[in-house]
Amino acid sequence: MNKKTFFKDLDTCFEFGDQAGITTAIKKHLTNVTEEDASRDLAEYIYLKFTTFKADSMAGLMQIMIHANPNTALLKFPENYLFRAAVIKGSVDLYECFIEEGIEPFLKGKDEEEVMDYYAELHEVAYTLNEKFFPEYVPCIKGMDFNGAFAKDKSNPSAVLIHGEDFETMDDVVEKYNTILGRRDIIKDLEKRMA
Repeated sequence: MNKKTFFKDLDTCFEFGDQAGITTAIKKHLTNVTEEDASRDLAEYIYLKFTTFKADSMAGLMQIMIHANPNTALLKFPENYLFRAAVIKGSVDLYECFIEEGIEPFLKGKDEEEVMDYYAELHEVAYTLNEKFFPEYVPCIKGMDFNGAFAKDKSNPSAVLIHGEDFETMDDVVEKYNTILGRRDIIKDLEKRMA
C-alpha cells in the first residue's frame, strides 16, 4: 500500500467513523512499508489533517500506530516523526499520547540519569522547532487583515453573521495561537520531566 492509498483509506475510515478500519489500515500499512516509512507517513497525515478540533482523533490515530508497533515512537530519536508532528502542531494531546504510549513504557526501569538525558534531548528538539517556527508568525490586524464587522440576523437576533473570508482568517489565527500555547506547554512539561 503506498502513501496515497493509505491516506485515502484513513480519510474513508474517518468519514464513516470506522475505528476498526483505522486499525486495519495502519496494520496493513506497517506490513507493506518499513517502520520508518510508516511512522513518517502517519506523522505527515496527522500534520496535514490536524486542527485543534481534531486533536483527540489525531491522538487516537497516533496511539493506534504506537500500539501496533511501539518502535515507531522510538525511531530516529530524538528527531522522531511523531514527536515532531506533535511539537510543530503545538498539540498537547499528540504530545501526551506520544509520551504516555511510546516514551514512558520505553523508559520504565531505566535509571534516573538516562531518563533525564532522554527528556533533555526531546526538550532540545522541541525548543529548536519552536525557535524555528515562531518568527514565521505575523500579527493579524482588525481592519486590515479582516473586516471585523459583524451583522445581525433579523430573524434570529442571537445569531451573528460574519463574512466567510473573515471567518477563515480568524480560524487561522486561533489555530496559530493554540499552536504557540501548545508548544509552550510541551516545552514546560519536558523541563519538569528533566528536573
